[in-house]
Amino acid sequence: MSLEMTKRSGFVLRMLSLAAFSCMLIFASIVVIDNSELNKLVPPSTAKTLSILFGYIVAMTTFNYALATKGRNFMGWKNEAFIMLGFIVSFLGMFLPHAFPKTEVLVTESWIPFSSEEKEHYKANWTYALVSFLSLPFFYKAWTGIRSMPLWKESKNTG
Repeated sequence: MSLEMTKRSGFVLRMLSLAAFSCMLIFASIVVIDNSELNKLVPPSTAKTLSILFGYIVAMTTFNYALATKGRNFMGWKNEAFIMLGFIVSFLGMFLPHAFPKTEVLVTESWIPFSSEEKEHYKANWTYALVSFLSLPFFYKAWTGIRSMPLWKESKNTG
């Protein structure tokens, strides 16, 4: 396999790895936010939610950069910035519905008069998921930038 083909396949593998890592972080963030035992130690607050969010964004960014330097398939600062912005905005679209949920009040009626109970129930606010669509322009800009690089132009050897 040629060096060009190795770099191309390494880049594609890095993008698949970053997508899988992002999905794992979404799952982990939902577990951390909804865990009642952790909420006893650190009560739910906006500061807690934002620190989890920024921690996971830093983890995704460093994961991508480490894989890019290790695989020697870094595609330039501009293209990499657009790729990371796309992944971060996609992550936000899946994180925000669980981070800032809707509150519903469930009323439990009882057969004993005047003894009904009201419980708060948190439900994901899926209107925040529309933020994920804002990642498409970033991915498109990164794709056009990468396709214009000499590495991705049609070569005579790989025909």
